[in-house]
Amino acid sequence: MSSRTVIAETAHMYASSAAVGPVSTGSVSAAMTAADAFVLLATSISGEAVCRVRKLNSSAGPEDLHKLRVALRRLRTLWWAYDPLLDSKEAKLQRREFKSLADAAGRTRDWDVLRELIAAADAAEKHSFALLIAAIDEHRAQALSFSLRALGNAGVERILEQTFADARLHLDAQCASRPVASFAEERVQVAEEALKKRVKRAISADGSDYAALHEVRIAGKKLRYLLQFFAPVLESGHQAVIDRLTVVQDELGTLNDQVMSEALLREYAFQLGDAGRVKQAIAHLQSETAHHMHHVHKILHTMA
Repeated sequence: MSSRTVIAETAHMYASSAAVGPVSTGSVSAAMTAADAFVLLATSISGEAVCRVRKLNSSAGPEDLHKLRVALRRLRTLWWAYDPLLDSKEAKLQRREFKSLADAAGRTRDWDVLRELIAAADAAEKHSFALLIAAIDEHRAQALSFSLRALGNAGVERILEQTFADARLHLDAQCASRPVASFAEERVQVAEEALKKRVKRAISADGSDYAALHEVRIAGKKLRYLLQFFAPVLESGHQAVIDRLTVVQDELGTLNDQVMSEALLREYAFQLGDAGRVKQAIAHLQSETAHHMHHVHKILHTMA
């Protein structure tokens, strides 16, 4: 069966399951080789990404774009996990392509997040940000139009089919018959060590060093995805790690939303109307960011 057929059928499964709940596409098992596990995981995640792309239209909501970005991030992590068994240079290029696609959807998502934060401030503190929110909505509509054009012109389904086919051919040529369990444990260990180093660096860095915290977020997300991919064949105890990582990732995600929203406000300050209101909104986000950054540092100290 061709990669086009496999991914298309999986996308159809995701679409058909919308009304009845999550679709099951099977899980990795100890009887599989590393190559078998890759085919299963890549087919499932690619199918979900294609399904999300097919559903995008001019009325796409925040969750639609968010789920597409998550699927593309999971693909990037999967290709990273299999880097030792793939053509390393080619795999790196493919990860960049997945990131480019995620970024195409990301700009609209950034406006969605900014709107949520400003609307929450407006409701909680009576800042009268109604006009600013209206201006944000206009820019969000423009960003969505751009996202739809960019994703449509990119040909996401074609890209996923080709990257999947290329990776599968390379795995077949390499005779990647290694049992998936040992391969998974090895790659999880690499990701765990990377996360520990980044946590240590973030704790020792200046309290306002967002870049160090962002590196922790990226490393934590990679490890969490790997644990979810390979959970059935890993040694026991990883569910507790997933749960802890999820909590930390939620906090780091909130911090990222605040930092990126402030940056977006500054970038478009002259196009969002009342300069006083924009300045007030920036000050609000700065205060929230400083408070949350302190909170995140306290959490990371418990992980060290």
